[in-house]
Amino acid sequence: MAFVDTHCHVDLYPDYVNLLRETESAEVYTIAVTNTPSVFRRCLSLTKDTKFIWAALGLHPQLVAQRHHELDLMFDMFDETRYVGEIGLDFSTTQQADRSLQERVFTAILNRCVRSPNKVLTVHSRRAAGRVIDLIGNSFPCVVIMHWFSGSQKELQKAISAGFYFSANSAMIGSEKGRKLLEKVPLDRLLTESDGPFVKLNGRPARPQDIEQTVLGLAELFGVTVDSVAKNIQANFTRILSK
Repeated sequence: MAFVDTHCHVDLYPDYVNLLRETESAEVYTIAVTNTPSVFRRCLSLTKDTKFIWAALGLHPQLVAQRHHELDLMFDMFDETRYVGEIGLDFSTTQQADRSLQERVFTAILNRCVRSPNKVLTVHSRRAAGRVIDLIGNSFPCVVIMHWFSGSQKELQKAISAGFYFSANSAMIGSEKGRKLLEKVPLDRLLTESDGPFVKLNGRPARPQDIEQTVLGLAELFGVTVDSVAKNIQANFTRILSK
């Protein structure tokens, strides 16, 4: 049974070498997101010989205020990977200047993606789901995966209508709001993620190998078998890669 982790910060684990080995051995298809363009090539080097792990080029919204000057560097490396993330907006900040800068950077990345429509994006939207959805729009040519979606039910339906995918993690399944949102996600738009090492599982950082536990939680939530959920998610990921 194959599993999928569309959002894992592989380079931030202290034992990343072991993590890479374990993930390859477990055959978990993993997108290794990065938080700044300046670390991308290191992550790319770590994953250059892996079969199941791919490096993504990102600029995390919470780091935009300090790292927005790396945007040109990001664009210089844009053709080195199909995967873009972690990107997006984070309006947990109340500073309007920071929010405006995040929007400018995110918009610039989206505009660059339009020129490379085979990209797969994993998008952060904490307290900014509505704005993220509006900026991406309904006719965006790339695949959009909403990472750890926490918006409203209305925003969820708007994102579904726009054709977005949604990656679930163990923290979402462990929260009432997360479960209520996931219940409304069509099975053909559902993916899984660890968001390790930030998400904790049994008191330790979640790892790609733990996706099986997330699939188990989804199976219980939807009242179906673990095998059917795993096969459905793998089919969704295969569909994304074929676009």
